[in-house]
Amino acid sequence: MTARPDIAALARRLHEGQFDKAGKPYVGHIERVVANLLNRWPDAGADEIDAAWLHDAIEDCGVTEQSLRALGVSGETCRIVAAVTRPAGSDYLDWIGTLARSGDRAVIRVKLADNEDNRAPERVAAWEDGPQRLATRYEPARRLLEAGLAACEGA
Repeated sequence: MTARPDIAALARRLHEGQFDKAGKPYVGHIERVVANLLNRWPDAGADEIDAAWLHDAIEDCGVTEQSLRALGVSGETCRIVAAVTRPAGSDYLDWIGTLARSGDRAVIRVKLADNEDNRAPERVAAWEDGPQRLATRYEPARRLLEAGLAACEGA
């Protein structure tokens, strides 16, 4: 068995030089998503945690699921990262609904951790359309994902 790569270092390297809409290093978002995942689900496994670190890598860094595998990222982590990457041209809430109905607990939990940071007041305030985006995108997504998580956990 080969050693797992240092996923946090990989994520930091991939997002190096990227900034969020408030002008802060984008890696801060990545770190908060990991913290959100661990705070809410201390039982998160290594693949979920690694996927939280890499959740925006395919969408924002020009890597592919295959190139992440070539870097030593586990197949399960890559699967989760690919699943939480919105397909180009897809409607956001339609895609979230598909994730929520998937019954894939790891995918839903990583996406909820991401959604939590996207709904944070300081992030919303940095976006020109923040209140609208929160009301029409991130809050409806949270409700869909929470319902999906409850369904797959049998609640």
